[in-house]
Amino acid sequence: MTLTLDEADALLAQRVESSRQLGGNPELSMHGGGNTSVKVMREGQRVLHVKGSGWDLATMEPQGMPGLWLDPLFEVKDGPRLSDTEMVGLLRANLLDPAAPNPSVETLLHGYLPARFVDHGHASAVLALASRPEAEQREMVEALFGDSMVFLPYVFPGFDLSIEGARAAAAQPQSTVMWLAQHGLFTWGDTADESLGRFRDAVAVCEAHLAARGAALMPPTAREGNAVLEALRPHLRSALPGFAEHELRGAEPLARLSGQDGMAEAVSRGTVTPDHVIRIKPWPMVIPADADAGTVAKAAEAFAASYTRYFEAHTDGSLTMLDRSPRVVFVPGAGVIGLGRNKTEARINADLAEQNLRVAASAEALGGYQPLPRHEQFRIEYWELEQAKLRK
Repeated sequence: MTLTLDEADALLAQRVESSRQLGGNPELSMHGGGNTSVKVMREGQRVLHVKGSGWDLATMEPQGMPGLWLDPLFEVKDGPRLSDTEMVGLLRANLLDPAAPNPSVETLLHGYLPARFVDHGHASAVLALASRPEAEQREMVEALFGDSMVFLPYVFPGFDLSIEGARAAAAQPQSTVMWLAQHGLFTWGDTADESLGRFRDAVAVCEAHLAARGAALMPPTAREGNAVLEALRPHLRSALPGFAEHELRGAEPLARLSGQDGMAEAVSRGTVTPDHVIRIKPWPMVIPADADAGTVAKAAEAFAASYTRYFEAHTDGSLTMLDRSPRVVFVPGAGVIGLGRNKTEARINADLAEQNLRVAASAEALGGYQPLPRHEQFRIEYWELEQAKLRK
């Protein structure tokens, strides 16, 4: 049935409102992570509105969900593989408004999933379970959700994820939820409330499962520091002058959690989602609570040297190395510090670092935190779409 303009805009308004609800709960989606979409009819043609690059679900507006002509996107579904740069070109060529922001890199999957509304997010409880071996994840998904949920092994984000996700959903047509190993969750439905409700319900099941396994997530803590972290500020500004803004997170029980045996090593294995590694790098800079200026300076030098080794071990020679400064400082027994070029960046990095610690601790309680291997973290951090930004 062809929708009128008012009906299409009403559906978009519903999508915007439910996007805010998803993004407004950091336990479901945090700082631009995740995306949402709605399919409507405009000018007699199918149109997909999807979250645009640079927009946060928590503060979504209609202009943050650019529209694309949907039918042309199906022309590549069963064709040759596209590079992600080619995929972005395809998406931009089908924008209703050429000046609109780039659509999400998961736009094709949103378009291919068989429902009007689609939600995607990185819920903390899901990430804790998704940070275990894939075989264990698959078994858990089958036990808790049966055939209502598709299990998708880890696939690199972008074109490959969209194609593999669409195939998996088509092979299990009764499903309304998709589990992405080491990544997050997709849900879909005929209404905005239905899709968001399925997302919330799946997360609630995961939270209950973690609690039953003795691995309940520590709740988020107050955004405040402590005297130990405060004393480190001048040393950090001296050692890392380009990242002079600091956001301290040292409230209890987070500070105590950071001091658990092996926790500094656990969070140094990697981040809980592909999105996190782009913002906060694969590991934090770890310093003791009583670090003086010299200790902090040496830690910053060691981080830079370690980052150089990481880059040289994985580059193919064509990549441009990113800066070698940490984005997170991990202080065992005292908490974490988000570093940034400005206050907003520091706050976001601190939020992500706190979530990373809480999720890693929960996964450790299940038997061990297992994020993506280092070479996959590198692929994300040095994604062609990210490298393209450096060449502009």
